[in-house]
Amino acid sequence: MSQPSSDSNRGSISNAGVFVGRQREMDELRAALEETIAGRGRLAMLVGEPGIGKTRTAQELAAYAETRGTQVLWGRCYEEDGAPPYWPWVQAIRSYAQTRTAEQLQDEMGPSAADIAEIVPEIGRKLPDLMTPAELPPEQARFRLFDSITSFFKSAGRSQPLFLVLDDLHWADEPSLLLLQFLAQQLSDSCVLVLGCYRDVELSRQHLLSETLSRISREAYYQRHALRRLDLDDTAQFIDAAAGTSVSRSIVEAIYSRTEGNPFFTTEVMQLLSDRGELAESSESGPQGIRIPEGVREVVGQRLNRLSPDCNLVLSTAAVIGREFTVDLLGRLIEDLTGDRLLEVLE
Repeated sequence: MSQPSSDSNRGSISNAGVFVGRQREMDELRAALEETIAGRGRLAMLVGEPGIGKTRTAQELAAYAETRGTQVLWGRCYEEDGAPPYWPWVQAIRSYAQTRTAEQLQDEMGPSAADIAEIVPEIGRKLPDLMTPAELPPEQARFRLFDSITSFFKSAGRSQPLFLVLDDLHWADEPSLLLLQFLAQQLSDSCVLVLGCYRDVELSRQHLLSETLSRISREAYYQRHALRRLDLDDTAQFIDAAAGTSVSRSIVEAIYSRTEGNPFFTTEVMQLLSDRGELAESSESGPQGIRIPEGVREVVGQRLNRLSPDCNLVLSTAAVIGREFTVDLLGRLIEDLTGDRLLEVLE
């Protein structure tokens, strides 16, 4: 097969082959969806580092869900400051409301509509005759809101099974995570599948999501799917599928040595080689001078920007040493960071 031009090739390289090495996870997620359609709701999490394929896996499951007559709703958490509370839930409910007439929405939300309209103004605009909810102390008002949203999702699921994707949960605000925890306790008798995606590398013991996960993981219908890097053979299959042709082993090994099986990084390096006309070349040593693609630099740079100057200093020094190093050696090379402070930075 002749290699397409770089402009047309980007689309195929970006999307093809992404599920190599993910069949078990997809089978389990599809089984969870079938359980949900049968009236036994499920809660699942897709976990992994940036670029590992969490969102793309969720998209594939969403496409399958639609073929099974399930309505798909997406809510994405926002990394920067400024997003209102419950932002991923607001997005999901708002998109649902757009597909319903006022009469349908009123039937499915019932008395809960007024409470939900407090955080989703579009509900109030579609149902303008709603009464203002009675004032309650903050904790009681929050419980009423959580119960209203949960009742709505369960009611909507009886009309048509729901698949709710909450992406980038590591950036979720505390109210959104509390609502997730509340809903998780009441999924078993519903037609609602909730799938959360988050980066485990972003979590510490003190992270808000860590506590939420420790609580919802106790539910019997909870699933956790850790997406890991591809091995060399899976990477070869991924590259062949994405390129649409067989790629030489030397090129596969060269790409794998740079990406270590991360699908996003692999795709970016493939695109770089494709743009240079080197993806289809064959030599014993593989392509020479593979630089880090800009897309990879941006992803890594975003993660580094969230670390302190001391952390970046330690990372830079450790990178010069190599993959393995001792705390003692770091301490000798970084005189300003010693003892407990160095250990704290490493942690």
